[in-house]
Amino acid sequence: MIFQPKTLITGANGFIGGALTAKLFARGEVEDAIFLIRSSKPEEGMVRLVNTLRSHGIKTDQLLKLRLEQILCGDLNVVNRWIDDPRLNSIENVVSSAAVASFGNHPSIWPTNVDGVLNMAHGLSHRCKLKRFLHIGTAMACGLDSPNPVPEGYNRGKKTQHFLEYTHSKYEVEQRLKEELPDLPLVIARPSIVVGHTKLGCKPSGSIFWVFRMALALKAFPCALDQKIDVVPVDYCADALYLLLTKPKLKHDSYHISAGEKYSSSFAEIDEAITKATGLPPLTNYQQKSYEQILKMKDQFKTLLGECNRRIVAKAIKTYGNFSTLELAFDNQRLIEEGMGGPTPLAKYAGLCELTSKDILISEQMKFDYK
Repeated sequence: MIFQPKTLITGANGFIGGALTAKLFARGEVEDAIFLIRSSKPEEGMVRLVNTLRSHGIKTDQLLKLRLEQILCGDLNVVNRWIDDPRLNSIENVVSSAAVASFGNHPSIWPTNVDGVLNMAHGLSHRCKLKRFLHIGTAMACGLDSPNPVPEGYNRGKKTQHFLEYTHSKYEVEQRLKEELPDLPLVIARPSIVVGHTKLGCKPSGSIFWVFRMALALKAFPCALDQKIDVVPVDYCADALYLLLTKPKLKHDSYHISAGEKYSSSFAEIDEAITKATGLPPLTNYQQKSYEQILKMKDQFKTLLGECNRRIVAKAIKTYGNFSTLELAFDNQRLIEEGMGGPTPLAKYAGLCELTSKDILISEQMKFDYK
């Protein structure tokens, strides 16, 4: 029997892509997919994918459903090496999840997140009868000068002041996909901050959660405790992506996957959940400090945070500290109207995230985001 996959997923080894693939397992639909995996041979790619899926709670008996022919070896930097693979002829849906999600100035950000995605989209649009091209961006592509709450589909164009090179690249590829491929059945999903899993905590990934651990350890951060932050768990993000991928008709072509004002948690609520889970006393001596004030504490970083690179810690505090003071919320009404419920607030599962992080150095968790 000839294998004719219907869905191509890139980034299945990533945090969000892995969660979506786990969702396909839960729905019994994983056998219709093909996965672009950075590997030299299918066996190597299979091992990488299986390890990722185990961290998302997929059991061995379920993993046995995967077949080597579902592994497409390659990555977005060498699209020309795999775009002519005959298995792609039957593809109808694409989940564009692969990206260099580094909050540093990684040299591969632009070649991967922009050029690679565009090369893939051009190649697939010429040979496949695509029904949906679901591109996963970031809500932070809105830029520094956005209204609050940020409306879905908001675009300030060339006046956008970008947070990071990563968010700039995500904004740029959205615009170029629309301009260069106007007939592409493009749907853009912009998740806000994705932290942890409601049932697995930080087992799949400690991405971003280390920021809250850092603020607790320093007992200081640029934001006030009563300020809120828009965070969603990765399993909610996967549920939303599944809906956007499979619903026959969508009302819009751009959606936030976010907590919005209603489901955002305050830093005080998050810290209370963490301290309650660990049995530590409530945080009573927290101080709101500017980046410059916290930088004066740099000689204490290793004592308070454990073994770490002080320069990267300082850079992280500046990036996340500045963002936290904005208290941005991302409107999620479009997704709610499509049938999604609201996400679990971070304060409801932050304790689990802490319990699954406590034996991991903060500096180790930071590697998820500073590649």
